[in-house]
Amino acid sequence: MNKPIIAKINDKFETLLLIIQAGALIIITIATAVAIVAEGYDMFATKSIGLANLLLLFLFIEILSMVRQYSLGQHELKLKTPLVITVVAVARYLIINMEHLTSKWILLTSVSILILTISLLISRQIKGLHDDIEEENLSSLQKLSGKLSGIVCKKKDIQKDDNP
Repeated sequence: MNKPIIAKINDKFETLLLIIQAGALIIITIATAVAIVAEGYDMFATKSIGLANLLLLFLFIEILSMVRQYSLGQHELKLKTPLVITVVAVARYLIINMEHLTSKWILLTSVSILILTISLLISRQIKGLHDDIEEENLSSLQKLSGKLSGIVCKKKDIQKDDNP
């Protein structure tokens, strides 16, 4: 049975969108990698590593994390990563421009960080907006696996001691 023309167009359009998304993710990944290398080169060329440099590298890592989360997940982003990136970006802006900002602007920027942090805390209470539960389950499984391997090793040691 043939698909209706609308279904065929829809399938082709969806495939085209997936190709465009994949291309954009590749471009973002390459651009971020180049930016990491450039920032590393600048730090070593100037022989100084400041908090602003480290925060910028952290931003790059979070961007790569967001790309990984999107591409390996179900093509959706959890709210946590963009909020964390935004908080770090605003904090970096505040740190870099501290001497050039008025006290009113510093206060407003600090309030924006507070609002973003509160929104991050609120979003943790809403099921499905964070992957913290999955991370906790994974870490619990890793701890359980570690305990089980420890028990197995102890049992093998006991068996060795019992058999001369």
